[in-house]
Amino acid sequence: MAALNWKIAGAAGEGIKIAGLIMSKVALRSGYFVNGYTEYPSLIRGGHNTYQALIAETNLTAPQIKLDLLIALNSDGVNLHLNEIDDHTRVLANTELYPNQRALNLPMSGMMKNTFALGASCFFLNLELTSLNEILKESFGRKGEAVVTENLATAKLGFDFAAKNYADKKFPKLIPANTKKQIFLSGNEALGLGSIAGGMKFYSAYPMTPTSALLSYMAKKEAEFKLVVRHAEDEIGVINMALGASFAGVKAMVGTSGGGFSLMVEGLGLAGVSETPIVINLGMRPGPATGMPTWTGQGDLLFAINASQDEFPRIVLTPGDLNEAFSAGRLSQIWAQKYQLPVIIITDKHLAEDYATTQIFNSTWQASVETLADTSHRANNDPFERYADSDSGISLRTLPGQPGGVQLTNSYEHNRFGYATEAAAERKTQVDKRFKKVKTVMADPDRLKPALYGPKEAELTLVSWGSNKTTILQALPELPEVNFIHFPWVWPFPQKEFGELIKGQNRFATVEGNSQGQLNRLIRQETGFAIKDQLLKYDGRPINPEEVTAYARQFIK
Repeated sequence: MAALNWKIAGAAGEGIKIAGLIMSKVALRSGYFVNGYTEYPSLIRGGHNTYQALIAETNLTAPQIKLDLLIALNSDGVNLHLNEIDDHTRVLANTELYPNQRALNLPMSGMMKNTFALGASCFFLNLELTSLNEILKESFGRKGEAVVTENLATAKLGFDFAAKNYADKKFPKLIPANTKKQIFLSGNEALGLGSIAGGMKFYSAYPMTPTSALLSYMAKKEAEFKLVVRHAEDEIGVINMALGASFAGVKAMVGTSGGGFSLMVEGLGLAGVSETPIVINLGMRPGPATGMPTWTGQGDLLFAINASQDEFPRIVLTPGDLNEAFSAGRLSQIWAQKYQLPVIIITDKHLAEDYATTQIFNSTWQASVETLADTSHRANNDPFERYADSDSGISLRTLPGQPGGVQLTNSYEHNRFGYATEAAAERKTQVDKRFKKVKTVMADPDRLKPALYGPKEAELTLVSWGSNKTTILQALPELPEVNFIHFPWVWPFPQKEFGELIKGQNRFATVEGNSQGQLNRLIRQETGFAIKDQLLKYDGRPINPEEVTAYARQFIK
């Protein structure tokens, strides 16, 4: 897996992310696969920012620890990354301003120092300056010809300086791949595209990292896809607006993080008892409370499965990469309508905000799923049995104004007509009716199922969910004695499929980004199968392939 790991580090406000995205696009257009990983503090101004681009001959989609080339715009750019540097690493810094014996001098200064560094990076990484020039023109064209000309000249100065002074420091050229059909985007963008492909027409959110960018993305697509996008006053307003849109017959979705989801819980219960379709994207970050707003974690799994008072069915999806994020977005819109229940898509900062290359998504657009009643044979003044019992648990629904479909919907337990009731028999009938949907959902032919990667049988089987998928898959080539079970869907729990996958395996370990092993606990709760060993990381950073490799090797003979 030939790859070069590039990073730029400096203070907030120095254009770190823009520089990183430009370098990523240069590598992509040069024929390479790219993974982009960014870190930034939860400060309005100041703090240390980084962007890391893993440039590879094959599609590597998880950030690695050891760096090949580090651009340090200040002293922290070196000092805070010493664990990522070894004798192989080229460190570039303005040593006149920030003396450091590890660094090669690169006289970066002024407003254009990022562009100077990008030009030098192209020399060290064997990337064509012409590709950088194209991206610079696209990135700064709206600022005028003078700005573009200055950036092009500065990039050339950086390239020429590196070529003149460090000709022997250039890395071997990677072998380009065919990336013409690859696109470069974030998990938020993949999820947004999938949701639009599933027919979503209403999106509401209150900005909350790591789903804030999804709100911005939806707003950019509002006119193109005829969406209604609303930035509400708070998360309570967000979910109630979406439930109103859904009640009126519009496919609706909301986005939030753990703190916002906490405020949405009562609305989630309203969706459950009224059987109103709703899709919720829960982008995880470390908590409790405000926690670490701009970092990653996987501590909300059991919260999503159990949120709201009492019991009602829901679907909980845990996509692990860009393709699964797109599929989760598309299918969640269909399933919410088809089964009249909440669908929760769990992502995290690592998946939501990281960038990667992937093949262009399948452009097939699923037809809208309608479960409306044929009321033509009914007299308009007859009550409509909105919550009539059925073998599938799914009742016919009507839209406001539909002739013959007058109904009552509220937050109370109800009878088949929707009228509030406290009768014991009616209560039991409605609870049982709602939970019949679980069996119906699990029979869906398009349901996402746990999958086994690697050899059919192995000394060690890693079990995980969500964004850990890309990390573990990247580690597997170094671990021929290891295989991996990934859960893109955790609720209702797929007992049968998981039971089939663990047959014939030897030893198991779960891999999670939380401190209590929440998937591990869920597996034991639902199957009675206890997994003793766990790799748990909960410091706000994603699990790296190197960490998976080191952990797994403890169990290999």
